[in-house]
Amino acid sequence: MSQSPPAGYRPDIDGLRALSIILVVMFHLRVGFTRGGYIGVDVFFVISGFLISGLIAKEAQSSQFSFARFYERRIRRLFPALFAAFLATALASFFILFPTELESFAYQLMAAIGFAANIFFYSGTGYFADDSAMQPLHHTWSLAVEEQFYLFFPIMLLPLLRWRARTTVVVLWVLAILSFALSVYWMKISEGDAAFYLLPARAWELLLGALVALNGVPALTSRAWRNGASVFGLVALIAAAGAYNKNVPFPGWSALVPCIAAALIIHSGRERDTWVYKALSARGVVLIGLASYSIYVWHQPLIVLWRSWFDIYLSISDRLILGALSLAIGFASWRFIEQPFRYGSLLPTRRSVFIGAACAMAGGLAIAGVLLQGKGFPQRFPEEARQLAGWSYFFPVTDFTKLTCFISRGQADNPRVDEGCVHLQPGKKNVLLFGDSHASQYVPGWHDLSPASSNLMMAAASGCKPVLNDPNGAPRCRAVMDWVFRDFLPKNRLDAVIISADWIMADVPRVPETIRYLKQYADKVYVIGPVPTYFDTVPRLLLRAILLKDEGIIDRRRDGARFPLNVALAAAVQGEPATYLSIIDMICKERSCLVRASDGEPFHFDYGHVTRSGARDIGAAFRARGVFPLD
Repeated sequence: MSQSPPAGYRPDIDGLRALSIILVVMFHLRVGFTRGGYIGVDVFFVISGFLISGLIAKEAQSSQFSFARFYERRIRRLFPALFAAFLATALASFFILFPTELESFAYQLMAAIGFAANIFFYSGTGYFADDSAMQPLHHTWSLAVEEQFYLFFPIMLLPLLRWRARTTVVVLWVLAILSFALSVYWMKISEGDAAFYLLPARAWELLLGALVALNGVPALTSRAWRNGASVFGLVALIAAAGAYNKNVPFPGWSALVPCIAAALIIHSGRERDTWVYKALSARGVVLIGLASYSIYVWHQPLIVLWRSWFDIYLSISDRLILGALSLAIGFASWRFIEQPFRYGSLLPTRRSVFIGAACAMAGGLAIAGVLLQGKGFPQRFPEEARQLAGWSYFFPVTDFTKLTCFISRGQADNPRVDEGCVHLQPGKKNVLLFGDSHASQYVPGWHDLSPASSNLMMAAASGCKPVLNDPNGAPRCRAVMDWVFRDFLPKNRLDAVIISADWIMADVPRVPETIRYLKQYADKVYVIGPVPTYFDTVPRLLLRAILLKDEGIIDRRRDGARFPLNVALAAAVQGEPATYLSIIDMICKERSCLVRASDGEPFHFDYGHVTRSGARDIGAAFRARGVFPLD
């Protein structure tokens, strides 16, 4: 194998960048047919590994490589657009975000400046969690992964390049395989967030690009092979973007598809004679690719702040506007910020580059410090809104939160409910509550109301419906629900079983059969109906109603589909040996629903899940009607 890196500018790679950034932006805009658009980041990793490794190898062969010049180039490439976006986002966030959100932004800013955002977000929330979509700098996790890689990779690669080419390739293959194996292992032991965010499990994607650059993969000796490989890669990439979604375990094995697809497209384009090369080299496509970094840097804060100011729910027109603005601001940033610093006369010397970078980092940290010192500056809001503006919800600690009673997506490969969650107590009324998060939401408030004579048990899994033979259930759902239906219940006689979920119309026909099955093993069966849901978080809607002096905004942002769903589910339960507990009938009147609990707290802490206070009010109302399941 030759160790000579590919020479010359490759316009098709900028075209591949264009495809990747379009997928990423469309994913963040929640365009339905790109639910897997997040794979664009994986393509960027492969491209980065290919280009940077080729550059290092080329300079090393001519004895021109220096670490100072390497990191100067990295700063010129990354810092100008990134720190311009940081400054603009900080200014806009001051006027838009709530105090708790502004404090969160300050922590994000500090992590992003230190290129440790991946570690910060790993320690906080998963990529597919709802709150990650409302963090302005969440996307900087990928920049952190790259910079951590390039902190060590040149130091490792330079000595290898002095050996035989075969030795270099073997070492890189071993490291890539080990990194990929770690990713698969972390996914298997329910450490999906670690596999997603942390460098050790992501390094193989950059190393795959490096192997292509250093000819560590077999050559494609004929045009037919190159055409076939490139078409296969492009089709696989687009198919993955459409077929993947947040329920697909990722990265691990699933990441192979976009990464290998990207490698095939890059590798097959060496001779510049494939159909895909010509398509990706089209002038308009290349132009988007050239601005792709700036588009990436600016699009996430733009989308988040738009949703925070206007509406968390994006309409079709919102998506079109935001897509166009992302491109426009990205192009402006590339032309007037990136280019002058990278190739122009701004900061002309290496010394000025490093001093400028240090000043930018210090300034960014100072801004973050001021925001934290001011505790998010709640005084920006009128007195009546300050308490609500600073409101945040932490799920209360209960006996169940100390155990694995709720199986989240992160535990998808280990769907076991702890025995302590479903432990029967002789002499007490044993009640099992099971379903998804719309079942577990009642536990904190109902614990407060539970009489000493009752034993509330719980088995729940996110997004899992407590109905027999659910054809749409994920593997973790079938594992948990089938265990409850087929193992736990037949072995235990209960006083009552409660099922609750984020019901949809497709669930309704399966509820009667489920009730009849449950009645074999429980004296009483309860079905809890849907809660009202909203196209924004309820605390945000309450605050916007105060600030805009528009109480009607809450009713306008309520999901009207929940009302006919409640009617259909009540009709399905009628005539069956079960009691239907209608939340909507209890807290809504003429399609206007309670949004504050009796103690003044918001009734819901997000789009629909109830707070402890809300759950307590619901339980008390059921008790007043003589149908509280724990009495």
